[in-house]
Amino acid sequence: MAKRSKRPPVYLRAVRLIDPATGQEVSALVPATKGDQDEIARRGVKINQVVRTSLTRPRSLINHRMAHALGGLVVEHIEGFEECDYHEAIKKLQRESGVGCEQLDIEVPGVGTLRVNQPHSIAFDEMDESEFMDLMRGLCRHIATAHWPSMTPEQVEDMVQLMPGEVAA
Repeated sequence: MAKRSKRPPVYLRAVRLIDPATGQEVSALVPATKGDQDEIARRGVKINQVVRTSLTRPRSLINHRMAHALGGLVVEHIEGFEECDYHEAIKKLQRESGVGCEQLDIEVPGVGTLRVNQPHSIAFDEMDESEFMDLMRGLCRHIATAHWPSMTPEQVEDMVQLMPGEVAA
């Protein structure tokens, strides 16, 4: 079965406007770009139509690159991760720590119930900035505890910031 493609996210900008119905100043969300305006039109949204949405703030590209830097640090310096690419290393850290995961119970015939950690996606449209930073801090805490007990989580974070070419804008 083919995977259903997701619609692109629509970015909105909060502005102050005068509501023509009341004459009152209101906070309103308007398309951030012409592309966002076009996407809203493609979806058939009409003036005064009510729509349902989830609001998240876009993520920082620099912070997103931090995840790849953390993955690189782990691949290069922690045994058992050397065969991973940087993204796989982050997923493996999530699974082994339980940070940024959903716990699933899987029935295994003849064995019983197996509990596994299913990592949440770190994609820009799947995890907001505060969740992402909580994940990164949690993974640094896990690395310090499980792999480098002589280091603090803050020292692990500092090492990530020093990774060449991974975090730079």
